[in-house]
Amino acid sequence: MAEDFELFNAPAAKESSDQSDEKFSEEMRKTQAALAQLQKEEGQSKTNDDRLAQIIIQFLSKPEYTDLFLLISRCVAQNIHSELILAVLSLIDKAASEEVNLMLRGKETSTGAIAVKSADGFEKLLPEQKKAMDKWISSIRLVAAKNPYRTLGGILIMKKSTQPADMGKMVFMVSDAIVQLAAIILRNFLSGHGTIEFDAIHEFMEAVFVELVKTLEALVQDQKKISKNG
Repeated sequence: MAEDFELFNAPAAKESSDQSDEKFSEEMRKTQAALAQLQKEEGQSKTNDDRLAQIIIQFLSKPEYTDLFLLISRCVAQNIHSELILAVLSLIDKAASEEVNLMLRGKETSTGAIAVKSADGFEKLLPEQKKAMDKWISSIRLVAAKNPYRTLGGILIMKKSTQPADMGKMVFMVSDAIVQLAAIILRNFLSGHGTIEFDAIHEFMEAVFVELVKTLEALVQDQKKISKNG
């Protein structure tokens, strides 16, 4: 897999052309090291790790997506597992979508209409756009639920609370990196629509991940009960 990392230095990646950017170089080194760890992920074979990492690398090598390099690198560095990253990318990337479909073969990936606020502008989306979003979010949830412990360990990070009741306290919060990545992916998907502000898209995706965390935490508690009673 070492040779795959050379793709990050290809001309297609516009950020990598500026080798004088120390911050970018450091981010790239961290990403390469983190991607190498995909080979050691618990419960996955080396072949599977290589395939998932390669899809991510191929996605980043496309000129239209290289601006997401640093954001994806932060997700990887936070140990957000490759399957969840692929699920997020699957809305706009064919290879990622095909891989996620294989992961979820036999599972229902539609959970009904997405609840959206009329003020956000989502009510004006075309039915096929809503259907695609519904399937995408359902896929993210199903992939995340395959290993709730591992997913929570990646997407929850310690931060100082900005809420009045807990101001300044260190609390677990959803990773900004994964929310931002999902919001940009959704914005790109809806780029031809042009009526929804990015702040509304970001808020929507943040709510999706907050609800996802609640669902995963409930799954973890259920698994603990089953283990204890077993």
